Amino acid sequence: MTFSSTQPQEYNSQDFKKVALKNDRICLKTFNSCTFNKCVFNETVFQDCRFRDCSFLGCDLSLVRLKDCSFANTRFEDSQVIGVNWTETSWGNSKIIFKPVDFFGCVINHSTFMGLNLKKVIISKCIAREVSFEEANLTQANCRFSDFMNSRFIHANLTEADFTGARNYTIAPGMNTLKKTAFSLPEAMSLLYNLDIRLTDDIGEEE
Repeated sequence: MTFSSTQPQEYNSQDFKKVALKNDRICLKTFNSCTFNKCVFNETVFQDCRFRDCSFLGCDLSLVRLKDCSFANTRFEDSQVIGVNWTETSWGNSKIIFKPVDFFGCVINHSTFMGLNLKKVIISKCIAREVSFEEANLTQANCRFSDFMNSRFIHANLTEADFTGARNYTIAPGMNTLKKTAFSLPEAMSLLYNLDIRLTDDIGEEE
């Protein structure tokens, strides 16, 4: 299966297995309810493509570009989605009606979601190291059991987000919106390190 034609084309309810397109270009394609299983798209440019109700299972999309692409209810599972600049999609340029994407058990290191509406997004059991979440809306996001080492949360809205079981995050309370945000111990102790306070376990004796 190839997508080399530059003419608009629509695919409905198709199952693409082990498609390998490295450093290629895919333009003007629409995918509705399609499944990509163990496909490889390293460094491929997707331009003006549409993905609705699609699933990527065990795929490698490292360093793909998603220029002016749109996503609705698309699921990435056990996939490599490394070094992707999601701000190049149409995600940031239109009103969100359907949730664009979810990630389950994926590696999304070195990706950028800066300023995007990630409300109710799922980033569960993922490795999300050195990811940019600056100024993103993560309201009600499910970030459970993910590794956020060196990821950047600055001016992010984390209202009602769930970081239960998440680890290695650095979230400064004074630089982000935290309201009914869920954290679990002992990782939640890292929130205190960003406050201008002193911690001590020596209470001494009462005078």
